[in-house]
Amino acid sequence: MSRKNPTQASETPQSQVSHLYDFEKFPLGGLSSKSTATEEELNSTYAKGENRIVTEQARYPLAGILDMLQEKVEGETGEKMPRYDLDPEFQRRPRWNVERKSRLIESFLMNVPVPPVFFYECDLARFEVMDGRQRLTTLSEFYADKFALTGLQYWSALDGYKYSELPAMIRAGIDRRYISSVILLKETATDANQAAMLKKLVFERLNSGGVKLANQESRNAIFNGPLNTLCINLSADERFQKMWGIPSDPKPVDSDTNEADDTADESTKAGLRMFERMEDVELVLRFFAYRKIGEFPPGLNKISELLDSFIVEGNKFNKDSLITYSEMFLKTVDFLWNTLERDAFTMLTHSKKRPTKIVYDPLMFVASSREVIPHHAKLIENKEELRQELQKMYEGNNEL
Repeated sequence: MSRKNPTQASETPQSQVSHLYDFEKFPLGGLSSKSTATEEELNSTYAKGENRIVTEQARYPLAGILDMLQEKVEGETGEKMPRYDLDPEFQRRPRWNVERKSRLIESFLMNVPVPPVFFYECDLARFEVMDGRQRLTTLSEFYADKFALTGLQYWSALDGYKYSELPAMIRAGIDRRYISSVILLKETATDANQAAMLKKLVFERLNSGGVKLANQESRNAIFNGPLNTLCINLSADERFQKMWGIPSDPKPVDSDTNEADDTADESTKAGLRMFERMEDVELVLRFFAYRKIGEFPPGLNKISELLDSFIVEGNKFNKDSLITYSEMFLKTVDFLWNTLERDAFTMLTHSKKRPTKIVYDPLMFVASSREVIPHHAKLIENKEELRQELQKMYEGNNEL
């Protein structure tokens, strides 16, 4: 008798998806599909300009970056919104320390070529930063006197200077420099799905070198929306952070060495690395997407594809649906914290208790199920017995 691969999902009877809310009952699909075409059809598609990105280029004087990023325009709803969206939820979390920021300023001072920034025109004359947020943020902070130069390699005599304190000629020299940009225009895509596909393509190819982006960093840069924002907000829950070893006030890991503070313990260092790569946000998304794992044939073998597909649909959820998700996540975390505390997502039988996704996914799923929720209070009351039963389960199924 062969054992079924636990990561493979089979065709699921309707009774097995009764845990889903009505708003979750949507088909999981991909962003693009492979198709065959004749040579004549391929030539016709190319001639029509399909799957071709429309761009324009621009140059911005450094001295105007601060004002540019503070500019507001009226959106479709009449609300004042930034013309250039540097939304920290949209891009990766900050990885640049002051030394790296200072080296960027030194590059401009020496007229070293700096790569262009890339914008996507999300609305008419409104832009999202696809690549270059760190550069733009550094420039705006420098011109706002938010940091002093430090660790300069060729202009070490300027260490300790803020922008307003620089000698007049040096300040004027920096002000004369420009940063280039490439703008993907709105007419590039005919609909939201095509826009997401093209942004994904451009973003991933722009970031194919240098510091490799984690899956969730790419996902946040491409599929920003209401569900994405909810996942970011929920990942900041204090109990959730403690269960994953993430400090309440995370300090950035050094960009070049990818190492955390030497004084931190191993658990905290791992938590900091998770935070830097937005893996904590991915964990929240996994909780929601895992609810539809039975409808996804590849199962956990292609979890990233499941998350991509799920967040595209999830960003369309209405406000009430998102409130339902928020309450479900927070109540589940609250229950697990009150029973297992920091050990919730660890293999309780191991001497080195480290949280793992292998425990997290099914435990969160079961703890939030309609069958278990009515028993939360009783399980909390008997939490020591619950811990013992879980330990027996881990011991008995260690190989699996």
